[in-house]
Amino acid sequence: MSRKWVLVTGGSRGIGAELVRCLSRQYDIVFTWLNNGQEETQFTGTDWIKSIQCDGRSEQQVVATAEQLLREHGSPYAIVHNSGICRDSLHIHQSSDSWQQVMDSNLNTVLYWNRILLPAMMLQGEGALLLMSSVSGIKGNPGQSAYAASKAALIGMGHSLALELGRFGITVNCLLPGFIETDMTAALPGPRKEALRKSIPLRRFGTAQEVAQTAAFLLSEPARYITAQSIIIDGGMTA
Repeated sequence: MSRKWVLVTGGSRGIGAELVRCLSRQYDIVFTWLNNGQEETQFTGTDWIKSIQCDGRSEQQVVATAEQLLREHGSPYAIVHNSGICRDSLHIHQSSDSWQQVMDSNLNTVLYWNRILLPAMMLQGEGALLLMSSVSGIKGNPGQSAYAASKAALIGMGHSLALELGRFGITVNCLLPGFIETDMTAALPGPRKEALRKSIPLRRFGTAQEVAQTAAFLLSEPARYITAQSIIIDGGMTA
C-alpha cells in the first residue's frame, strides 16, 4: 500500500459500495463482503481496492481476518463500520434467532473488529472510527425494533469510544442516514415509495454519494476536531 488504508465493512453494494468508490480516491481500501462480493483485488486507475469475504457475525472469522490485515498492511488509518442487516418483524413475532442475527451483524461485529485493530491505531496516534447508524436509532419504525435497537446502541457506543480514544488522536463519529436510494428502496412498491418521499421535507430520497461524501469529510484533516457526533443525513425527516 502506498497511502493510508481504510477498512470498510460490508462494502460490496449499496451505501457500502459507494463508500469504497468515494474513499478510494484518497485512501487504499480494504472492504469486506458476505454476499454479492468480489473475490479479487481490484485496481481502478491508480486506486487500490482489495476485497475480503468475512462473516462479521463470526468472531473467529473477524479475528483471523483482522490479524491477517495487520500483518500484511499494518495499522489502518480508519475503520468504517458499515456492515449490517435488517430482519424486520413486529416485536412480538420476532424470533430469538433473527434478533440475534441483527445484533451480531450490526453491533457485535464492531466489537470484534475493534478489539484487534484499535490497539494498533492507538499506537500510531491518529485515526478515525465511523459507525454507520441510522435514523431508526433515534426515530421509531414499526417492525424494526431489533434494527433500531442495534443502531441506537451504535450511537451510545460512539459517545463512549470518543471519550476513550480521544487522547490517542482518534475521532469517533456516527452517520445516521434516512431513506437513501439503494436496491432496497428501489424494491419498495410504488405507492409506498411515493408516500415515503412526500414525508421528507426535501421531497426526495438521499443518495449513496451524499452519504459517502459526508463520510469522506469526517475522515479528512479538516474534520480532525469533530468527534462524538451523530450526523443525520435524512432530508429533514427527523426535524
